[in-house]
Amino acid sequence: MQMNDVIAHALRDMGVDQLFGVIGDANLFIVDKFVKQGGRYTSATNEANAVLMASGYAQVSGTIGVATVTCGPGLTNALTALVEGVKGHIPMVLITGDGLSKVKYHPQKIPHRELIMATGAGYEAPGRVEDVQRDLVYAFQRAYAERRPIVFNFPSHDLQWQDIGDYHPPRPQYLRRHTQALDSPELDAAIGIVASAKRPIVIAGYGVVASDEAAQVLKLAERLDAPIMSTLRTKDLYRGNPRYLGVLGISGRMEAMDAITVSDCIVAFGASLNFFTSGHGAFFDKKRIVMVLGDEAPIGQHGIADATVLGGMAAVAERVIHWLDEAEIAPSGFASEDVVKDAVAAMQAPYAPPEGADPQAKPSVQEALAVVEQTVEEKRVLATDGGRFMRQPWQLMHVTGPRYFMPGNLFGAIGTGIGYALGGACAARDIPTIAVVGDGGFMLGGLTDFHTAVREQLDLIVVVCNDGGYGAEYLHFTDHDLDPALALFDWPEFAEVARAMGGQGYTVHARADLAGMKDFIQRRSRKGPILVDIKLDPKTMPRTF
Repeated sequence: MQMNDVIAHALRDMGVDQLFGVIGDANLFIVDKFVKQGGRYTSATNEANAVLMASGYAQVSGTIGVATVTCGPGLTNALTALVEGVKGHIPMVLITGDGLSKVKYHPQKIPHRELIMATGAGYEAPGRVEDVQRDLVYAFQRAYAERRPIVFNFPSHDLQWQDIGDYHPPRPQYLRRHTQALDSPELDAAIGIVASAKRPIVIAGYGVVASDEAAQVLKLAERLDAPIMSTLRTKDLYRGNPRYLGVLGISGRMEAMDAITVSDCIVAFGASLNFFTSGHGAFFDKKRIVMVLGDEAPIGQHGIADATVLGGMAAVAERVIHWLDEAEIAPSGFASEDVVKDAVAAMQAPYAPPEGADPQAKPSVQEALAVVEQTVEEKRVLATDGGRFMRQPWQLMHVTGPRYFMPGNLFGAIGTGIGYALGGACAARDIPTIAVVGDGGFMLGGLTDFHTAVREQLDLIVVVCNDGGYGAEYLHFTDHDLDPALALFDWPEFAEVARAMGGQGYTVHARADLAGMKDFIQRRSRKGPILVDIKLDPKTMPRTF
């Protein structure tokens, strides 16, 4: 069997149903064979979005995302998206190949390995065409085990017609480590801190979701009668629970601040406690910190905790409960205090628009997003881009679980939101996907792939928070009393562009248009994307942080 056949067959036999990519010399025959084997291929308009789609698909589906790009410039175009995947701990495989072996100085030749290693992604490259299947399977196993993108770089694509022998279906092994928490000095120290805390807060990070151990962490919070919070990527993990205070960090809600301020202990599971979560350390001032981690990587990365336990998070939580019970330690009662109950009630209340506002004035971003939140069904995928607007959808809009939420901006880059949203929409075609993006990010990385949603007939709702420029740069200029003209742009009318691409579009110029926007969203066909262009005033847009 030829090399391109082997790769296509192996993908299908490993259960890959969906492939994203941009074809070129190195990979077009592999994609063709994959489709002929019954796989579904979604073509992106640029390589970065192909990788972002695979990342979004991986997060929503809970499987390994798969993308393919061609050699040389095809790969370099995907590097920013690879860094996003690394920082997001997203298991995905990117398939590419070397340039022509018979042309020593071919213009598309470039050292793939060095580029990939610089992003933090893993790299697998079989030395012989006979090893292609074996090493492809290993790339998938690494992506699963290491929870990061792995680039599979097959030998020079002019060798793909070479016969490499009989094909045998692969048998990848995706093994999970089953752990039991053993008593240790580290665990003893953690239990001592937790037992003596008067006002503890339990934190569930993304590691809890990735390992499917959220229920056991909640049990510990209940045993302590402590409020529970999440990090941004685990947003809405415990939504509706009477002790849930939302996201801890600078993207969290102000209503929770009084409770955070009076707490004396943070018990964090599966969270690195980076500077976003800790508020540059301000939220942890005069508090003792306990960290429970499933791997060694984040230990000490963002500061030293008072006690750190390495092990299965569910097992550690259960062991802490066991010893609290053995020692007859009474619940803290913190979750029953008024400061927590008042915060929970305030955060569960719906957004109230300002009274007496001029209906002909531009709406605030909060008003507009609140209407979108109330209009679209509760079960949806939510993806956001980076930009000045992003804190508002994080706070005002909700999902039924963290797997349906992709905040984007993990690398501090704009232009990622549409790629994530398309991948998520392909993974969950039976529910709507909302992509909340800025105008600058949409022009940079989203506009051309709006047509991908048209071709795929995805129920995608693109909400453009349009303040006519680059919001963060606008603030940098105005903070220094400088003219922000360089940060402002005369964009095209996005609703017209959406219609020209085969979708539907609606423009919100003033508060009076919000009712029409609601009707427009409700009447969508669900067999293609729509775009809502919300015109906002850069002078009154809230700061990001």
